[in-house]
Amino acid sequence: MEKIIEGIKSLSNPTSMVIAAVVILLLLLFCKWLLRVLKMSPKGVDYSLEQIDVMKGSQFEEFVAAVLEGNGYKIEEITITSGDYGADIIAIAGDERIAVQCKRYNRPVGVKAVQEVIAAMKHYNCESAIVVTNNTFTKQAIILAQDNEVVELWDRQMLVGMRNQAVKK
Repeated sequence: MEKIIEGIKSLSNPTSMVIAAVVILLLLLFCKWLLRVLKMSPKGVDYSLEQIDVMKGSQFEEFVAAVLEGNGYKIEEITITSGDYGADIIAIAGDERIAVQCKRYNRPVGVKAVQEVIAAMKHYNCESAIVVTNNTFTKQAIILAQDNEVVELWDRQMLVGMRNQAVKK
């Protein structure tokens, strides 16, 4: 106890105060880093909605791939940016191949995206499909996806939920 009291008394020295401040700052930075590591977010998913909404298409595809990986999907392929036959990502969950169409839009995603990913399923030999957007879906897109029971629609809310539950491998 006496050593602690002596240490506190020695802080009245300006040099000791600066050293103590630096040590405290380093401890705070370490704690901040540790909290970030413990959050266990995979690289590439730590984007705010505002950042997602202004991404280029290829950036959005990489973001969606990171979210998928963080949720246990294996990314087999990110397709070429044009002429991709309707799928931007080919993912695997268990034994199932999944065609993923990514749409970073400023408006609701229409039926065309669902039609494209249905065609992509055949081309890429997939059993199911997902259309992912930072927005919402039109009524027609929802109906067509429901009619083709193998198509999931991930709207803005679902995407945020999947981003939030993504974990580092």
